[in-house]
Order: sequence, then C-alpha cells, then structure tokens
Amino acid sequence: MRPVALLAIIFSATCVAAESTSKFVIGVSNELLAAGSTALEQGRAEEGIRLTLEGLKVAADFRDIAAGHANLCGGYAMLKQWEQALFECNLSIEIDDGNWRAFNNRSAVFTATGFYDRAIADVLAGLKLAPESETLKKSLEIAYEHKRVLKDRSRGATSA
Repeated sequence: MRPVALLAIIFSATCVAAESTSKFVIGVSNELLAAGSTALEQGRAEEGIRLTLEGLKVAADFRDIAAGHANLCGGYAMLKQWEQALFECNLSIEIDDGNWRAFNNRSAVFTATGFYDRAIADVLAGLKLAPESETLKKSLEIAYEHKRVLKDRSRGATSA
C-alpha cells in the first residue's frame, strides 16, 4: 500500500467526528481547533497545525486538548515529521486514553516507520474502545499487510 493511502487513513480518523453528523469537527466551542481540523482534513497540513496550536492555547476541556494533540499527530505525519507526530500522539493518549483516534493515529505513525507490532498493538487498543470502527479495521489490515510484506522480503533475501 502506498504511503498516501496510509495518510488517508490517518486523516479519516484524525479529526474527531461529531456524533450526529458525518462532518468532521472538533472543539465545537473552540473555533481555532475546528478550523485546524478542517484544514487538516483538506490536506493543508501547515495551516492545520498552526490553527490547532493556536486553538490549544485557549482550549479548556481535556477532550478538546487531547483531540487537538491527536490532530497535531496527524498533521505532523502528513509532513513526515515522525518524531513530532509520535510525541503528539503520546501526549494525546496520556491526556485521554479513551480516544481511539489517537491510538489509530499513533498506529499509522508506527506503520509508516516500520514498527508493525507496535502499530498492531495500538489498533487493537483502539478496537477495545471502538469495536465497530471501520477506520480501525482498515488500519489493522494495513499494518498486517505491511508486516507480511516485510516478512516476505526477509524470506526472499535469505533464500537468494
């Protein structure tokens, strides 16, 4: 699977979905977080990161703060800034370990950087929180496929 497909999974899950609609919105009371989420969803990583960072300066609710950091994780992943992305995901999970999207985002970072067992563990943690999530199921499929490809390549290299 191409990295673009992996990043699409990140962003389908990065933005926190409102319960009653299919729109992606976070921090309804925080216009900057919502604007940052929209920018990220539309692929404007730098703008999304900037808006999210500004929104976090005034965010009060721990869930908004955790979601903001999960979105930063996705934004930095878009830019392939893996260390910063991982830092933001870890912070999001530390703040709110009940947000399956943060586990999904961290899984995507682990998959992109070749840590497939960690990626799989994160998706499984997310599935405990949201067992019906199609996004998580797709992420698990991607992580397993990347792990399988690596294993096949390793076998091929040793038999050559």
